[in-house]
Amino acid sequence: MTSAKTTKKGFTIIELLTVLSIIIILISILVPGLNRARVFAKKVTQKGQFHEISKGLELFRNDHQETLPDSGAADTDTAGPYGYCGAMKLCEAMLGQDGMGYHPSSRFFSSGKGSDATGTEVDLYPLDLCVQTNPSAYSGPTADPLLVTNMRERNKYIESDNIKATRLSALYSWYDTAAQGASYYDGLTFQTSTNTYPYAFPNAVITDVYLHASSLCGGKKLGMPVLYYKADPSKLVHDPNYVPAVGTPNPNIYNFDDNHAITGLGCPWDASATVTPHPMYTNPYVFYKAITNKNVTSTPRPHNEDGYILISAGYDGLYGTRDDVFNFAD
Repeated sequence: MTSAKTTKKGFTIIELLTVLSIIIILISILVPGLNRARVFAKKVTQKGQFHEISKGLELFRNDHQETLPDSGAADTDTAGPYGYCGAMKLCEAMLGQDGMGYHPSSRFFSSGKGSDATGTEVDLYPLDLCVQTNPSAYSGPTADPLLVTNMRERNKYIESDNIKATRLSALYSWYDTAAQGASYYDGLTFQTSTNTYPYAFPNAVITDVYLHASSLCGGKKLGMPVLYYKADPSKLVHDPNYVPAVGTPNPNIYNFDDNHAITGLGCPWDASATVTPHPMYTNPYVFYKAITNKNVTSTPRPHNEDGYILISAGYDGLYGTRDDVFNFAD
């Protein structure tokens, strides 16, 4: 009588450990590559957004006697410590403060208002005109009959669904209840403000494509404002080591504090008790080094020295770090 001999089939512990080791090694090789691909794809998307903005700026320049929107924080009405900064002016020029188009009477006032012939402030964006389906029914002041015509002339220079106006008060909505403070540079000296500080700037900005979830803003996914700097053709200097002196005009082609109203606010998702400004905020060298054209070796020159510079804060949401994205070739 012969007995059937059974053979157990399976993996030994050594074989299992070998397979697991191979899998771990493959993951360690593939994951960094996937992360790099993800970062690269986001950067390409951001460059695409800049391309759309650049087309809008060219259309704006064609309509305004070959003049680009100003980016200076100093303003005609000088309301607020900064006035109306570059990122806000870019958004208004491209989309209008209310997202309904650039108003032909706009002078980039920080209050959102302009001045009539007598010097009295007049609202450039009357609400009944913004929602009025029948402009002829407008019942506003008889002294402003052209507002009805201007409403028809308002122009959106960017039609992309991916580029929208976002209010600073929406990005930093938690400031009104949180015990936040921020130091900021008003063009001459460093000042300190309380938690009402962002509401001095209720205007809109264009945000970048790098979205960050913010528990402080109800779980919303937020991008950082796109910074806009316009070159000053009357200046000839690009000094990466420039240090601002109180009361002395900046001699550089680009002014690093054109967007201090933004870079002094930190990140919308920053939960710290005191706002941490961006690296580009306090150190001019960070800005001027980043925009220096490395292809010019004779003397320091900036990229786009007769045009403008756009900056995204990149993946980490901080301006002035290595992953920032610009509208010029790296």
